[in-house]
Amino acid sequence: MSPKLKTGLLVGGISLVSILVCVAAITLLFVPMSRSAGIGLTANDGAWPAAEPAVGASPSLSRDEMAAVEEMAEAEMAFPQEAPRAPDADMGGAGSSGNTGSDINPQQQRLIIRNGRIAVSVNNTIEVRSRIEQMVNRMSGDGAFVVSVNEWGGREGSTPYIDMSIRVPSDRFDEVLNEIAGMAVSGTNPEINVSADDVTAEYVDVQARVESLEAARDRLLQLMENAQTTEELLMAEQQLTQREAELEALKGRMQYLAESARLSRIDITLRPYILSQPVDARWRPAETVRASLEALLRGMQGFGDFVIFFAIAVLPWLLAGGLVLFAVVKFLQWRLRARRERRAKQAGSAD
Repeated sequence: MSPKLKTGLLVGGISLVSILVCVAAITLLFVPMSRSAGIGLTANDGAWPAAEPAVGASPSLSRDEMAAVEEMAEAEMAFPQEAPRAPDADMGGAGSSGNTGSDINPQQQRLIIRNGRIAVSVNNTIEVRSRIEQMVNRMSGDGAFVVSVNEWGGREGSTPYIDMSIRVPSDRFDEVLNEIAGMAVSGTNPEINVSADDVTAEYVDVQARVESLEAARDRLLQLMENAQTTEELLMAEQQLTQREAELEALKGRMQYLAESARLSRIDITLRPYILSQPVDARWRPAETVRASLEALLRGMQGFGDFVIFFAIAVLPWLLAGGLVLFAVVKFLQWRLRARRERRAKQAGSAD
């Protein structure tokens, strides 16, 4: 192998290694660092925090006696004396804040929350929306109402897209869903999605906690009546405030579950049927010019961002790699030149 070929292979190998090192450094620099901030939140509406032990009723209790009464109250809350009954499927006002489960229908029926979503194509979305609102008004005596209406899209001479949500009695859920599906244009298939959530166990659990908290509240009221010292009165009043706050939250949850089971939610999307809409043959050159200018500006901004990013984040590494490669090449050239000169001197002395 000739000296020139050896020198070329050596310089090429060193150059390749230097380039690979630069590319690896740039890649490691711009690999996004992932941050995972995990927050462990347990969203279980049915699992309520255990209430603090209540203070029993006893005149002039010592600290040890009051602690014993609190333990008894905690045990009673953990094991209620009477198992609560599941509510009737048609709850009516059973979940109101003044209801503790004693006046609920004893028939143990499931408490089911049903929700539906339907998308239909219609000739005129405005007319169909009016028909749906009239249908809901006919059931207003049973609690039905329109939750929200949102119109979007559309143009002059055509009807817009409409999103609306309604609540209807759960026993008429299928009837309403079928009636809305019947409003679709002949030959089109509505998109229907129905879900059901059984919350009977959650409702019974909340009801049991309400009964236990009400029993603890009654004992606290009795203790406040029989308290003989200011310290006992303040402790009982503090515990009573906590119990009242927990009771209001639990009763609000009961009311929400009962009303959600009594009135089902249906989300409706009304889409204008394409064949029923007029053909838009209008030419809007001004809009085309504006869209073109916006595209040009976005392209220029993107190119400017790339230049800035390249100059700050990439170019220094390329310059550093180039300097290292230049220094290595110069060093090798110097070594080769010195070797040639030494060989030339040796050859001259031999001659």
